[in-house]
Amino acid sequence: MRLRHLATLAITVVGAFTAPALAESPNGQQIFLHGDGAGAMPCAACHGVNAGGNTSIGAPKLAGLPEGVIKSALAHFANGEGGNASMQYIAQALSPAETDAVAGYLSSLK
Repeated sequence: MRLRHLATLAITVVGAFTAPALAESPNGQQIFLHGDGAGAMPCAACHGVNAGGNTSIGAPKLAGLPEGVIKSALAHFANGEGGNASMQYIAQALSPAETDAVAGYLSSLK
């Protein structure tokens, strides 16, 4: 009986630490389409809902770029290097996990 209670307690404790981490994983597609709710505007507003870019405003195509290229560009923007003020602000607003999620999503597009 006591072993059963210990097993239940162990499962509860492990679940308390792992469930929030899983539930809080950012969704790259949602951030791209709707922003992150913490300052990063939707990428799709300038780059298009399919990430095909918008040459009339200088927003490049992002769909299908390698994940590392996207992460590197966002890191540079976050440091105030390159891009424009809007991209620098957005890159600074993204958490590392959000940057990874958006880069992963964009690289998966064709």
